Amino acid sequence: MRIEDGETVVESLSMALQDEWKDVEPIEQDDGKSPMCPIAYTDEYREMMGYLRAVMAVGEISKRALELTGRVIEINPGHYTVWVYRKRLIEELQTAAEEELDWVSSISEKYPKNYQLWHHRESIVVRLWSPQEALQVTEDQRVTSPVVQRELQFLSRAIDEDSKNFHAWSYRQWLVNKYQLWDQEMAFVNTMISQDVRNNSAWNQRYFVVLKGCDPASVQLDDQVVLNEIAFTVENIKFAPNNESPWSYITGMLLRHDKTRLFTELLPRIKALAGDDGYKLAMISTPFYWSALVDIYEQQAKAQPESKEQLLAEARSFCNRLATEVDIMHARYWRYRKSTL
Repeated sequence: MRIEDGETVVESLSMALQDEWKDVEPIEQDDGKSPMCPIAYTDEYREMMGYLRAVMAVGEISKRALELTGRVIEINPGHYTVWVYRKRLIEELQTAAEEELDWVSSISEKYPKNYQLWHHRESIVVRLWSPQEALQVTEDQRVTSPVVQRELQFLSRAIDEDSKNFHAWSYRQWLVNKYQLWDQEMAFVNTMISQDVRNNSAWNQRYFVVLKGCDPASVQLDDQVVLNEIAFTVENIKFAPNNESPWSYITGMLLRHDKTRLFTELLPRIKALAGDDGYKLAMISTPFYWSALVDIYEQQAKAQPESKEQLLAEARSFCNRLATEVDIMHARYWRYRKSTL
């Protein structure tokens, strides 16, 4: 036993002295004759890896090998090869998937942004309930199933801990797409945005849900969907006009999926906000409003060649305003942007 960083650490008996491992000859790491910069592993980790290399070399499938992978991962969760070996072990040993998920959850509490544990979790979940089988029932039944509920609760804790954890959101996208949970996910995204309108991850997730996980280049959005998204976004712009998230969301969506509605639907709505005494100061003070106008007028000029010069002149004037008044920090960019019009 020793004290390390103010905490009591219980030292385990050396593996070389454990009866369980006496039949194994550890394989030391080969760094060559004269390693320029050898990694300063702890003695405990160096020993564990020696024994792990030995059992991996012979393809051993055993509970002791599984337990050893867990000990190694707890020290070095980024060791991809060990995760692959562990996956093989739990499959061939037919380890209870629920137990493995409990173990992964304990690792994620300490290393929430480790790539490997999230991919490992995916492989365990599909063992518990195959997506092919899941899609034979309704979405409501899928959402309330023990497997999906467990994962949604796990994700809720992870996202509550860090609402912008890329790994948790990516895993959530995998879960939603794999088990087709689109309706419940839109409700979840609405809640997240209402709680924090600046949560870029929630806006990104909304786009993912609107597209139902498809490649944006292959999607033609329904007219009503586009109108709904414009209305939803403008309502959220009201809460914080200087918040970039909704501006990027709606201009990006329309530029990709429906350029015409930039000037037929979005433009009159944001101009109305800018003319409303309750929002006017905030609107004309944010660079995102003027930046949106540049994009909108540029697209309108392309769609209406008879008014092209007038519309582009307006867009250039917005660039001037951004460069000299509203967004001076990025003046050089706005002068460049003006030159492209």
